[in-house]
Amino acid sequence: MSWGDSFWFPHTVSVRAHLGDGGRGPRYAAATDASAEVLDKQERIRDAKGVEVVSSSRVTVPINTVAPLGSLVTVWPGRPTQREAEVLQVGIDENDPPLPSHLVLWLK
Repeated sequence: MSWGDSFWFPHTVSVRAHLGDGGRGPRYAAATDASAEVLDKQERIRDAKGVEVVSSSRVTVPINTVAPLGSLVTVWPGRPTQREAEVLQVGIDENDPPLPSHLVLWLK
């Protein structure tokens, strides 16, 4: 039995993958759309340096999505609540079918 991506990932986000930092600041790839589940919820997390920070959104995307730390994710595109936020932490959840494997992105 397959539930389909629209069941697990009912939303769409735009991801600009972080490519690294240079003399002119951070560099990003062109924006790509990804299926997602977006939850706007404030949570205290630890960033990659171990510093406690507040995340404003948790976004779940398919595991093949390219969104390393520092990437920029636009949630709720085309809506009045649209905003772009930096990826503070990335988690991986690998599952066996019918559950899809996915990344969990905590956004600034």
